[in-house]
This record gives sequence, structure tokens and C-alpha cells, in this order.
Amino acid sequence: MFNLKLSKMMKDIQWSFISLATTSLTHFLLRVLLGRELGPSGLGLYTLVFTIYMFGTQFATFGINSAMTKYIAEHNENLSKIKEFFSSGIIGSIVSGSVMGMLLYFLSGVVSTFIFHQLEMTDLLKLTAFCFPFIAMQKTVIGTLNGLREMKLYAILNIAQSLLIMVVSFAMVVVLNMGVIGAVLGFVIPTILVGLLSLIFIRNLFVAPTKLMTTVFREISWFGFYVVLANSIGMINTQVDTLMIGYFMKETDVGYYAVAIMLVQGITLLPQAVQAVTTPSIATYYGKGDFNNIQRLIKNTMLKVSAVIGCVSLVLAIFGRFLIPLIFKEEFLPAYLPMLTLLIGYSVYAAYASIGGCLASVGKVRIIFRIDAICAGLNTLLNIMLIPRFGLLGAASATSIALIFTALTNLYYIRRYSTEKTNQINNDSNSLKSNIV
Repeated sequence: MFNLKLSKMMKDIQWSFISLATTSLTHFLLRVLLGRELGPSGLGLYTLVFTIYMFGTQFATFGINSAMTKYIAEHNENLSKIKEFFSSGIIGSIVSGSVMGMLLYFLSGVVSTFIFHQLEMTDLLKLTAFCFPFIAMQKTVIGTLNGLREMKLYAILNIAQSLLIMVVSFAMVVVLNMGVIGAVLGFVIPTILVGLLSLIFIRNLFVAPTKLMTTVFREISWFGFYVVLANSIGMINTQVDTLMIGYFMKETDVGYYAVAIMLVQGITLLPQAVQAVTTPSIATYYGKGDFNNIQRLIKNTMLKVSAVIGCVSLVLAIFGRFLIPLIFKEEFLPAYLPMLTLLIGYSVYAAYASIGGCLASVGKVRIIFRIDAICAGLNTLLNIMLIPRFGLLGAASATSIALIFTALTNLYYIRRYSTEKTNQINNDSNSLKSNIV
């Protein structure tokens, strides 16, 4: 009686949302568990290690995952080309991940002692270093599945890793009572296992290296170079506050701030799910020269996401004071005011994030790098100025200002570039008609 058949894009969004919802939920529950078991100090130490891991992941993957999504989406009807890109990407990811792992392993003492003044971080960072080759492979597979629009497999892989991290972390921290080192092993062991198993999902695409693949690898590496710089600087925009708090303040303050960030980042769940689908869609439209559809997709997506984010942010602002002691403990209540401040910046940024892969999809990675470099510099400077004077509230204010500036600047260039291309196509079409007449 009712036609419930969904379009391919809507099904992809559903799978992407299920994947991100599961990942975010398990991440949230894990932080609640660690906060209750380890307290603000233990949670703060774990957060610092995990932040360094996330930052290092950007260099370990070297942007190859984003390159896979772009180039495979553009050549989605050319199987031999897809195999060339994937095979080059997986080999490159193993190399870049191994190099990053060795760097962190040998520099762990310097990072722990001279930057964060936390000697106990040394062994934790050495354990973390073993993750990088495997997370690089997994990200390459994820990027390939995204480019192929195989969002069901994409979701299964992400969900498997998230659930495994939750189970292993619970066993290490609660059952075996291993403290912070157990929490770190909780994500190290699953990352290695899932990284190896992810290759099964897409093993048919791997072919033996050829001379032709050298050219493909150069193309991937050049694209990935700018992506990794842009992503790393983008991560500074969202993580420099945590690192600066760790430098200027105590690990207990990092624990408070981790709770504030955790609650606020929940509003980016929907935009991230949508972006996982809009990025390959924009790349496909770009490959066909269809800029009108790109503009239409951007406009409709941002309007719908903004409406949802506005409602969620309002609820979080009103009930946040009651949620923090309810979910965690009364001792985490100092996280409320930083959470409100962060909510302003993240609400604006979340709307942009739903189409945040647009510039990368059309090959404008240099522009992304320049924008993110300016924004990261602004964010870092504001954190240095505000944290010593205003503490956690200063860090939250710096991040909110930087996120708003980042979103508005990117949207300006997206609008400018898409409008220029649309006008150019229309002018070419009018000229052709005139010549025919």
C-alpha cells in the first residue's frame, strides 16, 4: 500500500548514520566508563594519549583514505583503474603507517617528559605506536568502500571496531583492573585486529604492483600530501585546546574538559554521517561537470542539517547541568560552563561539516590547506592567550571562535568556486548556441 523504497543515497545515509551512531555511542559509553573508573585524573591522562593517537593517525594514513574516496568515485565505472588506485593506496598506507609508528615509539619519552610533564605517558605512547600501520590500512579500505558507495560494508567495519574496543576496554579496565594502561590496550588491540581483517572486505581489488601504478601512486601521494596537512591542521583546530590544557594545567582539568567536549561533539554525529555520503556524490557530479546539482545538494543538505542541530543544541544547553552529574559524577560538574561555550562554535561548524568534503571532492586541497593553516594559527594563538588567564573557559572560547571562523571561510570559498564554475558553463553554453545560430 505504501511505497517505502528508498533511493540509493538515502540508504547510504542510513548506513553511514548507523555506523557513526554506533561509533559515537560506544565512544561516549566508554568515556563514561573510564570517567567513573579512573576519575578526572585518569580520564585526563587517557584523553591526552588518545588525542596524540588521533593526531598521529592523520600522518599515518597520509591522506590516502581521502584520495581513495575521490579517485575511486570519479572512476567508479572503470574496474582496472579502481584496482590500480586501491593497490597503490594500500601499499602506501603500510609504508606511511610504519614510519609514523616508529617516530612515535622513539619520541615517546620526549613527548611525555618535556611537553606534557607526564612520565607515565611514555609506555602508553609506545603501546599506541603499534597501531599506526594497521589503522592506516583500515582507513584506506574505508576510503575505498566510501568511494565505491558500499556503505553497508563501510558501516559493518566501523561498527565491528567500535564494539570490539568497548568489549576489550571493559575487560581490561573493569574485569582485570589494569587502570589507564588497560584503557590504552582497549583501543590498541582492536585496532590491530580490525586493520588486518579489513583487507578481507576488499581483497579482490588488490593486484600486483606495476610500473603504471607508480604514476598512480604519485597522484595519490600528491593529493594525500595536501589532505594530510589540511586534516592535521584541521585537527589542531579541534584538539589544540586539549593539548594546551595538558601543557598549562593538570590532567584533572583535561578530564573535566574531555567531558565537555564529549557532550558537545554529539551534535556533529548527523553532519558526519551526511558528509560520508555527500563527499563521493559531489566528486561524482564534479567528474560529470554538473555544478548545478552540486549547488543544489549543498543548499538542501545544509538547511536540513541546521534545523536538526539547532534543536539538539537547545536541549543540550537547557539540560546539560543535570546530565553531567547524572551520567558521570558530581565532581565533573565544572565541565558545564565550558560545554555551553563550546556549544556555540560547534553548532555553527556542524552545519558546514555536513558538506565539509566539498572542496576536497573537487580537488581544491590547496585552498583547504591554506584556510585550515590560518584557522589553526588563530586557534593556537587564542588558546595561548586565554588559557593561562581564564582556564577551561578560555580554551572553550578559543575553540568556538576558531570553529566559526573556519566554517564561514570554507563556505565563502565553496560558494565562490561553485558560482564561478556554473557561470562559466552557462557562458560556454550561450556562446555555443550563438555560434550555431
